[in-house]
Amino acid sequence: MLRSACTLVLLTLSSGCMTGDGMASKIRDTSSAYNRALRWGDIDRAVQHVPPQSKDQFLARHEATEEELVVVEYEVVRLDLDRERGVAASRAEIVWHTDRELVVERTVVDQLWQFHDGRFVLVDERRAGGTPLAIFAEVAEDPHPYLPGLEAYRKEHKIGEENKYDKKKNRRAKPKKASTLEPVAVR
Repeated sequence: MLRSACTLVLLTLSSGCMTGDGMASKIRDTSSAYNRALRWGDIDRAVQHVPPQSKDQFLARHEATEEELVVVEYEVVRLDLDRERGVAASRAEIVWHTDRELVVERTVVDQLWQFHDGRFVLVDERRAGGTPLAIFAEVAEDPHPYLPGLEAYRKEHKIGEENKYDKKKNRRAKPKKASTLEPVAVR
């Protein structure tokens, strides 16, 4: 019995390590936390996931609708991760109504995340389908009203310009010593 329990613990620990850098679990946790905060109207928690320069506009946009918006259901239905670039995309489906109208609406939102300094940051969020909802940008709004967008965020933070892992790999590689012997021609 003890041997089975130890084997189970080792399998659990090793499967957690198989994800490598933990990026997949970080985006899953971050996306869930952000969308859960929006679901329950906890804008102070949700704003922690946007870039610092976007926080004021984010809060203003969400506070303008918080009295009327009633979210019935909020579910993350897709999550994709590009480990090479540190970019993730998620899709959320929101079922909602307003205090004035009890007609239930559905909105689909695409979110774009950038991994930077050990965490994911929301760099773009737009309505992808369903009924327009004022807290989300429309596809036609280019650039986004307050989020920097992936390329602007990457440029501002110099993401991808220099790969720190290549630097480390090059430092570890020993340089080949030049031969001090003269080549000898064989006849």
